Amino acid sequence: MLIDAHLHLWDPARLRYDWLSHVPSIAGPHTSAEWAAMELPIEQAVFVQADCDPAQALDEVDWVAGLADRVPVGGIVAFAPLERGAGAQAAIDALATRALVRGVRRSVQNEPLAFVTDPDHLDGMVRAARAGFSLDICARAPQLPDLAHALDHLYAAVPGAVTVLDHLGKPDIATHGGDIQADGWADALVRLARFPNLACKISGLTTQARWDGWQVEDVRPYIDHVLACFGAGRCLFGGDWPVVDLAGGYPAWLTVFQDIAAGWTQAERDAVFRETARRIYRLVGG
Repeated sequence: MLIDAHLHLWDPARLRYDWLSHVPSIAGPHTSAEWAAMELPIEQAVFVQADCDPAQALDEVDWVAGLADRVPVGGIVAFAPLERGAGAQAAIDALATRALVRGVRRSVQNEPLAFVTDPDHLDGMVRAARAGFSLDICARAPQLPDLAHALDHLYAAVPGAVTVLDHLGKPDIATHGGDIQADGWADALVRLARFPNLACKISGLTTQARWDGWQVEDVRPYIDHVLACFGAGRCLFGGDWPVVDLAGGYPAWLTVFQDIAAGWTQAERDAVFRETARRIYRLVGG
Protein backbone atom coordinates (compact mmCIF):
# COMPACT_ATOMS: atom_id res chain seq x y z
CA MET A 1 0.00 0.00 0.00
CA LEU A 2 1.07 3.57 -0.71
CA ILE A 3 0.34 7.10 0.34
CA ASP A 4 -0.41 9.21 -2.71
CA ALA A 5 0.99 12.65 -1.92
CA HIS A 6 -0.51 14.35 -4.98
CA LEU A 7 -4.19 13.78 -5.71
CA HIS A 8 -6.52 16.18 -7.49
CA LEU A 9 -10.29 16.04 -7.53
CA TRP A 10 -12.63 18.35 -9.39
CA ASP A 11 -16.23 18.84 -10.30
CA PRO A 12 -16.84 21.57 -12.92
CA ALA A 13 -20.52 21.60 -11.96
CA ARG A 14 -19.52 22.81 -8.50
CA LEU A 15 -16.43 24.99 -9.05
CA ARG A 16 -14.87 26.84 -12.00
CA TYR A 17 -11.65 25.56 -13.60
CA ASP A 18 -10.85 27.71 -16.62
CA TRP A 19 -7.73 25.72 -17.48
CA LEU A 20 -9.71 22.54 -18.14
CA SER A 21 -10.89 24.00 -21.45
CA HIS A 22 -7.38 23.29 -22.75
CA VAL A 23 -7.53 19.59 -21.83
CA PRO A 24 -11.02 18.44 -22.80
CA SER A 25 -10.22 14.76 -22.36
CA ILE A 26 -10.00 15.21 -18.57
CA ALA A 27 -12.40 18.14 -18.21
CA GLY A 28 -15.29 16.13 -16.82
CA PRO A 29 -15.98 15.36 -13.16
CA HIS A 30 -13.25 13.51 -11.27
CA THR A 31 -14.69 12.95 -7.84
CA SER A 32 -14.88 10.27 -5.17
CA ALA A 33 -16.90 7.94 -7.40
CA GLU A 34 -14.35 7.94 -10.21
CA TRP A 35 -11.52 7.54 -7.72
CA ALA A 36 -13.13 4.56 -6.02
CA ALA A 37 -13.79 2.87 -9.34
CA MET A 38 -10.05 2.55 -9.99
CA GLU A 39 -9.55 0.36 -6.90
CA LEU A 40 -5.99 1.54 -6.40
CA PRO A 41 -3.68 0.27 -3.62
CA ILE A 42 -3.70 3.68 -1.90
CA GLU A 43 -4.16 3.76 1.86
CA GLN A 44 -4.17 7.54 2.16
CA ALA A 45 -3.87 10.58 -0.08
CA VAL A 46 -2.97 14.25 0.06
CA PHE A 47 -5.31 16.44 -1.97
CA VAL A 48 -3.52 19.26 -3.81
CA GLN A 49 -5.48 22.28 -4.98
CA ALA A 50 -6.62 22.00 -8.57
CA ASP A 51 -6.50 25.65 -9.64
CA CYS A 52 -10.17 26.43 -9.47
CA ASP A 53 -11.18 30.09 -9.53
CA PRO A 54 -9.10 31.65 -6.71
CA ALA A 55 -12.26 33.17 -5.25
CA GLN A 56 -13.49 29.61 -4.66
CA ALA A 57 -10.36 28.33 -2.91
CA LEU A 58 -12.03 27.90 0.48
CA ASP A 59 -15.04 26.27 -1.19
CA GLU A 60 -12.64 23.74 -2.72
CA VAL A 61 -11.15 22.96 0.69
CA ASP A 62 -14.56 22.52 2.28
CA TRP A 63 -15.82 20.34 -0.60
CA VAL A 64 -12.82 18.00 -0.40
CA ALA A 65 -12.98 17.84 3.39
CA GLY A 66 -16.57 16.72 3.00
CA LEU A 67 -15.45 13.82 0.81
CA ALA A 68 -13.04 12.45 3.39
CA ASP A 69 -15.36 9.58 4.26
CA ARG A 70 -15.33 8.43 0.60
CA VAL A 71 -11.77 9.29 -0.45
CA PRO A 72 -8.88 8.58 1.96
CA VAL A 73 -7.80 12.24 2.13
CA GLY A 74 -5.54 12.65 5.15
CA GLY A 75 -4.41 16.18 4.35
CA ILE A 76 -5.07 19.09 2.01
CA VAL A 77 -2.66 21.44 0.22
CA ALA A 78 -4.83 24.48 -0.42
CA PHE A 79 -4.49 27.44 -2.76
CA ALA A 80 -3.19 30.66 -1.22
CA PRO A 81 -2.54 33.90 -3.17
CA LEU A 82 1.05 34.21 -1.97
CA GLU A 83 1.89 36.81 -4.61
CA ARG A 84 -0.24 39.29 -2.68
CA GLY A 85 2.26 39.45 0.17
CA ALA A 86 0.62 41.04 3.19
CA GLY A 87 -2.65 40.82 1.29
CA ALA A 88 -2.44 37.03 1.50
CA GLN A 89 -2.62 36.99 5.29
CA ALA A 90 -6.41 36.86 5.46
CA ALA A 91 -6.49 33.80 3.20
CA ILE A 92 -3.73 32.12 5.22
CA ASP A 93 -5.62 32.83 8.44
CA ALA A 94 -8.82 31.37 6.99
CA LEU A 95 -7.01 28.20 5.93
CA ALA A 96 -5.65 27.83 9.44
CA THR A 97 -9.21 27.24 10.65
CA ARG A 98 -9.62 24.19 8.36
CA ALA A 99 -8.41 21.09 10.21
CA LEU A 100 -7.31 19.07 7.18
CA VAL A 101 -5.20 21.83 5.60
CA ARG A 102 -1.54 20.93 6.02
CA GLY A 103 0.04 23.03 3.32
CA VAL A 104 -0.49 25.72 0.69
CA ARG A 105 0.38 26.08 -2.95
CA ARG A 106 0.52 28.96 -5.37
CA SER A 107 1.54 27.32 -8.64
CA VAL A 108 4.18 29.39 -10.46
CA GLN A 109 4.69 27.11 -13.47
CA ASN A 110 2.87 29.40 -15.90
CA GLU A 111 4.15 32.68 -14.49
CA PRO A 112 7.07 34.80 -15.77
CA LEU A 113 10.49 34.12 -14.27
CA ALA A 114 10.39 37.34 -12.27
CA PHE A 115 7.26 36.16 -10.43
CA VAL A 116 9.16 33.63 -8.34
CA THR A 117 11.45 36.19 -6.71
CA ASP A 118 9.01 39.09 -6.62
CA PRO A 119 9.19 40.63 -3.12
CA ASP A 120 5.46 40.22 -2.52
CA HIS A 121 5.58 36.54 -3.49
CA LEU A 122 8.55 36.02 -1.17
CA ASP A 123 6.64 37.77 1.62
CA GLY A 124 3.65 35.49 1.02
CA MET A 125 5.87 32.40 1.22
CA VAL A 126 7.30 33.57 4.53
CA ARG A 127 3.84 34.30 5.93
CA ALA A 128 2.55 30.84 5.00
CA ALA A 129 5.57 29.14 6.53
CA ARG A 130 5.27 31.17 9.73
CA ALA A 131 1.65 30.04 9.96
CA GLY A 132 2.89 26.46 10.13
CA PHE A 133 2.00 25.39 6.60
CA SER A 134 4.25 23.41 4.30
CA LEU A 135 4.66 24.96 0.85
CA ASP A 136 4.18 22.90 -2.29
CA ILE A 137 5.96 24.50 -5.24
CA CYS A 138 4.99 23.73 -8.83
CA ALA A 139 7.68 25.21 -11.07
CA ARG A 140 9.22 24.29 -14.42
CA ALA A 141 12.88 23.48 -15.03
CA PRO A 142 13.83 26.98 -16.33
CA GLN A 143 12.42 28.49 -13.12
CA LEU A 144 14.48 26.36 -10.73
CA PRO A 145 17.48 28.73 -10.40
CA ASP A 146 15.08 31.52 -9.38
CA LEU A 147 13.36 29.12 -7.02
CA ALA A 148 16.70 28.49 -5.33
CA HIS A 149 17.00 32.24 -4.70
CA ALA A 150 13.45 32.32 -3.34
CA LEU A 151 14.25 29.48 -0.96
CA ASP A 152 17.41 31.26 0.18
CA HIS A 153 15.14 34.09 1.25
CA LEU A 154 12.52 31.83 2.82
CA TYR A 155 14.97 29.80 4.87
CA ALA A 156 16.81 32.90 6.06
CA ALA A 157 13.48 34.12 7.45
CA VAL A 158 11.99 30.78 8.57
CA PRO A 159 14.74 28.18 9.04
CA GLY A 160 12.24 25.46 9.92
CA ALA A 161 10.03 25.93 6.86
CA VAL A 162 8.96 22.75 5.07
CA THR A 163 8.82 22.89 1.28
CA VAL A 164 7.97 20.34 -1.41
CA LEU A 165 8.98 20.49 -5.08
CA ASP A 166 6.15 19.06 -7.16
CA HIS A 167 6.78 16.80 -10.16
CA LEU A 168 10.59 16.91 -9.83
CA GLY A 169 10.58 20.52 -11.02
CA LYS A 170 8.87 19.61 -14.33
CA PRO A 171 11.78 18.68 -16.62
CA ASP A 172 10.89 18.84 -20.32
CA ILE A 173 11.04 15.10 -20.98
CA ALA A 174 8.94 15.39 -24.14
CA THR A 175 11.72 17.42 -25.78
CA HIS A 176 14.82 15.93 -24.17
CA GLY A 177 13.91 12.33 -23.40
CA GLY A 178 16.21 10.89 -20.76
CA ASP A 179 18.78 13.71 -21.02
CA ILE A 180 18.71 15.04 -17.47
CA GLN A 181 21.34 17.69 -18.22
CA ALA A 182 19.02 19.58 -20.59
CA ASP A 183 17.77 22.97 -19.44
CA GLY A 184 20.16 22.72 -16.50
CA TRP A 185 17.69 20.46 -14.70
CA ALA A 186 20.17 18.03 -13.14
CA ASP A 187 22.42 20.80 -11.79
CA ALA A 188 19.41 22.70 -10.48
CA LEU A 189 18.29 19.64 -8.51
CA VAL A 190 21.75 19.34 -6.97
CA ARG A 191 21.50 22.98 -5.87
CA LEU A 192 17.97 22.60 -4.51
CA ALA A 193 18.83 19.45 -2.59
CA ARG A 194 21.12 21.56 -0.38
CA PHE A 195 18.00 22.86 1.39
CA PRO A 196 17.56 20.17 4.04
CA ASN A 197 13.84 20.84 4.55
CA LEU A 198 12.98 20.65 0.85
CA ALA A 199 11.42 17.37 -0.32
CA CYS A 200 10.68 16.27 -3.87
CA LYS A 201 7.62 14.53 -5.28
CA ILE A 202 8.17 11.69 -7.72
CA SER A 203 5.07 12.56 -9.70
CA GLY A 204 3.86 14.06 -12.94
CA LEU A 205 6.65 12.60 -15.07
CA THR A 206 4.58 10.84 -17.73
CA THR A 207 2.74 14.06 -18.54
CA GLN A 208 6.12 15.80 -18.89
CA ALA A 209 7.02 13.15 -21.47
CA ARG A 210 5.29 12.51 -24.81
CA TRP A 211 1.75 11.69 -23.78
CA ASP A 212 1.21 9.01 -26.40
CA GLY A 213 4.68 7.51 -26.64
CA TRP A 214 6.68 7.72 -23.41
CA GLN A 215 8.88 4.84 -22.36
CA VAL A 216 10.11 3.80 -18.94
CA GLU A 217 13.67 4.77 -19.90
CA ASP A 218 12.46 8.32 -20.53
CA VAL A 219 11.56 8.78 -16.87
CA ARG A 220 13.96 6.44 -15.04
CA PRO A 221 17.03 8.77 -15.21
CA TYR A 222 15.05 11.58 -13.56
CA ILE A 223 13.92 9.37 -10.71
CA ASP A 224 17.43 7.98 -10.25
CA HIS A 225 18.87 11.48 -10.09
CA VAL A 226 16.38 12.87 -7.60
CA LEU A 227 16.86 9.86 -5.33
CA ALA A 228 20.63 10.37 -5.47
CA CYS A 229 20.27 14.09 -4.70
CA PHE A 230 17.61 14.06 -2.01
CA GLY A 231 17.73 10.55 -0.60
CA ALA A 232 14.62 8.47 -0.03
CA GLY A 233 13.87 10.30 3.21
CA ARG A 234 13.05 13.44 1.23
CA CYS A 235 11.26 11.82 -1.73
CA LEU A 236 7.59 10.90 -1.89
CA PHE A 237 5.26 9.30 -4.42
CA GLY A 238 2.47 11.18 -6.18
CA GLY A 239 -0.09 9.87 -8.64
CA ASP A 240 -1.16 13.26 -10.03
CA TRP A 241 -4.61 11.89 -10.90
CA PRO A 242 -6.50 12.77 -13.00
CA VAL A 243 -3.87 14.79 -14.89
CA VAL A 244 -1.97 11.53 -15.33
CA ASP A 245 -4.83 10.34 -17.55
CA LEU A 246 -3.44 12.58 -20.30
CA ALA A 247 -0.46 10.23 -20.58
CA GLY A 248 -1.73 6.70 -20.20
CA GLY A 249 -3.42 6.80 -16.83
CA TYR A 250 -2.70 6.00 -13.20
CA PRO A 251 -2.21 2.21 -13.50
CA ALA A 252 0.49 2.65 -16.17
CA TRP A 253 2.35 5.23 -14.10
CA LEU A 254 2.03 3.15 -10.93
CA THR A 255 3.41 0.07 -12.69
CA VAL A 256 6.44 2.00 -13.97
CA PHE A 257 7.08 3.54 -10.58
CA GLN A 258 6.84 0.22 -8.76
CA ASP A 259 9.09 -1.47 -11.31
CA ILE A 260 11.76 1.16 -10.79
CA ALA A 261 11.33 1.03 -7.01
CA ALA A 262 11.83 -2.74 -7.04
CA GLY A 263 15.56 -2.04 -7.27
CA TRP A 264 15.58 0.03 -4.08
CA THR A 265 16.16 -1.19 -0.57
CA GLN A 266 13.14 -1.90 1.63
CA ALA A 267 13.96 1.17 3.73
CA GLU A 268 13.98 3.35 0.60
CA ARG A 269 10.65 1.95 -0.55
CA ASP A 270 9.09 2.48 2.88
CA ALA A 271 10.22 6.12 2.86
CA VAL A 272 9.09 7.02 -0.66
CA PHE A 273 5.91 4.94 -0.55
CA ARG A 274 4.66 6.21 2.81
CA GLU A 275 6.90 7.65 5.50
CA THR A 276 8.10 10.87 3.85
CA ALA A 277 4.54 11.91 3.01
CA ARG A 278 3.34 10.97 6.49
CA ARG A 279 6.00 13.17 8.09
CA ILE A 280 5.77 16.19 5.78
CA TYR A 281 1.99 16.42 5.77
CA ARG A 282 1.59 15.34 9.41
CA LEU A 283 -0.76 12.53 8.45
CA VAL A 284 -2.41 10.36 11.06
CA GLY A 285 -3.98 6.95 10.77
CA GLY A 286 -3.73 5.31 7.40
